[in-house]
Amino acid sequence: MPIRQPRRTREHPAAVEQLRLPTPFLFPLFVWLVHFVVVNASAYVAYRYGEPNDPSTPFQTVPPDLNGWARHVVEPLRLWDGLWYRLIAIEGYDYHDANAAFWPVLPVSMRWIERFTGLAPEIGGYIVANASFAVALILLYRLIAMDFDPRVAKRALWALALFPTALFFSAVYTESVFLMFAVAALLSARTRRWWLAGGLGLLAALTRSYGVFLVLPFAVLYIRQYELYLRELFPRGLAVVLPALGPLLFGWHLERVQGSWRQFIDVQSQWNRTFTWPWETFRCAIEGCTLTVTSKTRSGTEGDWTTRTAVWPVEKANWSWLDQLLDNPSWTLISSATFRRSFADSDTLELISTVAFLILAVVGLKVLPLYHSVYLVPGLIIPLFSPSTVHPLMSMPRFGLTMFPLFIVIAVLLRWRWLRLPVFAASTALLVLLTMQFANWYWVS
Repeated sequence: MPIRQPRRTREHPAAVEQLRLPTPFLFPLFVWLVHFVVVNASAYVAYRYGEPNDPSTPFQTVPPDLNGWARHVVEPLRLWDGLWYRLIAIEGYDYHDANAAFWPVLPVSMRWIERFTGLAPEIGGYIVANASFAVALILLYRLIAMDFDPRVAKRALWALALFPTALFFSAVYTESVFLMFAVAALLSARTRRWWLAGGLGLLAALTRSYGVFLVLPFAVLYIRQYELYLRELFPRGLAVVLPALGPLLFGWHLERVQGSWRQFIDVQSQWNRTFTWPWETFRCAIEGCTLTVTSKTRSGTEGDWTTRTAVWPVEKANWSWLDQLLDNPSWTLISSATFRRSFADSDTLELISTVAFLILAVVGLKVLPLYHSVYLVPGLIIPLFSPSTVHPLMSMPRFGLTMFPLFIVIAVLLRWRWLRLPVFAASTALLVLLTMQFANWYWVS
C-alpha cells in the first residue's frame, strides 16, 4: 500500500537523514534557555508582586511554602495540576479516587527523586519537567529535520517554545515529559529501532492517556518500512502495539487500590466532563447549552460506588474583556484583578485555540508526512467528544502543545521574516501574560 511522502518545497531537500554537531544540540538548547528565562522570570514577577486570585487546591488543602530558591522559582509553577501530582507523589492513588485522572509517570518520578535526594516532590517535578523539555527540543529538531529543511525545524522549535501556553512545559505538568517520550518514540520508529520505540511509546502512554494512540503513527511507519509481509510482523511488529499496554497497566493498578480498572475513565465526570458530539461541543462553547453529567464516585470504607446524574448549564464564550480592552488599552486595566478574572473565565482562549489548531491540522494534511497527521488528528478530535460544563473546550490550549506537527505547519507558513518576527513577538508577549495569570491562580488551560 503506497504511503504518501512529505510534500517537497524549495525548503525541502531530497533527504536530510544525518545531522552534524553543533546545531542539533546547541540550537535546541538555546531555544530552551530563552523559553526557560521568559517563563520563569514572568512567573517570579507575578508571584512576588502580583495580586493572587482565589486558589484551587486539591481538597482545599494549601501545601506548605518551599524554602530557599524553590520558594521563588518552583512555587509559582507548581499550581493547579502540579499540586495534584504532588499529592499523588506523597499519598499514592489509594488516597482518593479523583487521583485517577492523573497518570503515573510524573508523580512516580517525583516520589523517587524525593526518596533519593530529599527534595520536595514539587521540586523534583519541576526539575523533571524542565529537563524533559530540553531533551524533547533536541529530539524534535532531529525528527523534523529528517522530513523538512533544518530552517523549518528551527522555526518549529521557536513556535513551540514561545507559544502563548508553552508555560506548561516549565510547570509541574506532564506536557514536557509526554512530548519527550512521544518524540523519542517516533524518532526511534522513524530510524527502525522498533523495540526502543515501543518501550518509549509505553512510557508515553503511562504519562498521558493520549500516548496509547502512538500505535497509529507506529503502524504507518511500520507499513512504510516493511509493507505487510507476515514474516516481518513477528516478533518486531509487536513493538507497534506496546503503547496499548499503558492503560492496561494503569487500570490494573487502579483495580488493586481503587476497586475499578476503568476509574481513569469514570473519574472524568468529577471534572464535569460528559459525552456529546463535537458539533454540540462547539455549540456549547459559542452559544451556551445544558449538559447532563453522570458521575460515579467511591464512598465509605468498603469502597462502595455511588452514581449520580445532574444537569448543568454551560455558559457561552464571553467577549466582554475584549470590549474593555478596546475601550481602555492600558496596563492598569490588564493588570487589574477584575479584568484578569474576566479573561480567565471567558472561555475565549479555548475557543480561539481549538479553531486555530483544527485549521492548522487541515493544512497539515497537505504539508505533513502521513505519520505526523495520523499522530495529530486524534488528539484534536477526541477531546471534542467530552466537553466539561466548567469549560466546554477545557484544556485544549494545553493539549495542543504536545501535538508538535501543528508547529511544523506554523513553521512552514512563517517562511517570510517580515511575517515571522511580529508573530513570534506577539506570541512571546502572550506567553508572558498567561504565565503571570497562571502564577497568580487565574485559569489558563
